[in-house]
Order: sequence, then C-alpha cells, then structure tokens
Amino acid sequence: MNYNKNDHTPKSELDKRVENLKRHLKDSGTDAALILQNTDLFYFAGTVQQAFLYVPAEGEAILMVRKSVERALEESAIERIVSVNSSGDIPDVLLSHGYKPPRRLGMELDVLPANMYLAFKKIFEQSEIIDVSYMIRLVRSVKSAYEIKIIRHAAQFSDRLAGCVKELLCEGVTEVELAGKLEAEARKMGHQGIVRMRLWGSELFYGHLMA
Repeated sequence: MNYNKNDHTPKSELDKRVENLKRHLKDSGTDAALILQNTDLFYFAGTVQQAFLYVPAEGEAILMVRKSVERALEESAIERIVSVNSSGDIPDVLLSHGYKPPRRLGMELDVLPANMYLAFKKIFEQSEIIDVSYMIRLVRSVKSAYEIKIIRHAAQFSDRLAGCVKELLCEGVTEVELAGKLEAEARKMGHQGIVRMRLWGSELFYGHLMA
C-alpha cells in the first residue's frame, strides 16, 4: 500500500457529487451555489487553492481560479476551469461564459466570515443569498465506495503509525523527540501534517503525544 501524491479525485466521483448538489438546489428553488470553503472546494472540485466553484442548478459547473489555473487543470476534473482576478469579477466572468445572474444564490453561511458575506452581497446585489451549508453536508454525509476505500486506507495508515510507537519508545526519550519521530513516520506515509476542519481557514494539528 503506497501513497501516491498524483492520485486525484476521479471525474466520475466529482460529477456525481456535483449532480447530487444540483438536485438539492433544484428541490429548494435555488438557482446556483458558490463554493469557497477549502474542504468543500476539494470535495466538489478536487483542488484546494484560491478559487470559486459555481454550481448552477441547471448547466455545467465552472471553477474560477485566482492563483494557478495550471495547477487546477492538473488536479481537478472539472471540465470548465477559468481564471479570475478577484471575487468582484465573478459576475462578469459568469456572464461571459453564458451564465445568467442567479435570483437565489447559495453560499456556505455556516462558515463564511461576515465581512466576506457582506462583500458578496454587494457583488451579487441583485441576488438573494441563502445558506446551502445543510445541502452540502447532506451530500457529503453519504459516502461512495471510492470514499470508503480512502477511509479504510487512512485507518490502515493510522494503525501502522501506532505500531511504530513500540519501536521508537525507549527510556529517557522526551515527549517532543518521540512526537517528532512519529510525525516523521506519518510524513513518510504521506500525511500532510494538518487535518482540515469545517471552519473557515482552520486546520487541526495531526495529533498530540503526551505522557
């Protein structure tokens, strides 16, 4: 079992996730969703960077990227990926690609900072902004066979890491030294050193070791 940093979320998986979200949007009478939060971006687009994923209830999703379009094209299977200079340019970019202004626009209001919410209210001044975080969590709560396989692999990695303790633990070793050695083992297995959570820009340290 080897970690491969080039393993990206398959197109079929992203397509299914986007379609499931679109179904919720249609059922609630929401014209589109604009996704900004990192974990949601990765879930629906397969990439994490400064980007905006626009998912219309009808039509094709579009990923608007501020930083590296090249990286997005490499990591994401979203078919329509374009560059955007700032969030203020989003309505013009959408119009230029044939997207009508949304009457009701869904955003992740459970995590979106207040200043960003107010900024987007000005950007989409003709739209009613509603909360679609519950819809997103509903979609993410149902795990596909692909996700279950990844979760099982992660559990196996965790078990392997715990098994390293007996080889590294010895009399006189400090907590910080042992923690450093364990983190090194975790990094070798492919751990990024952080765990993302559903808070805006928040990350959790991979773990704490104490006696």
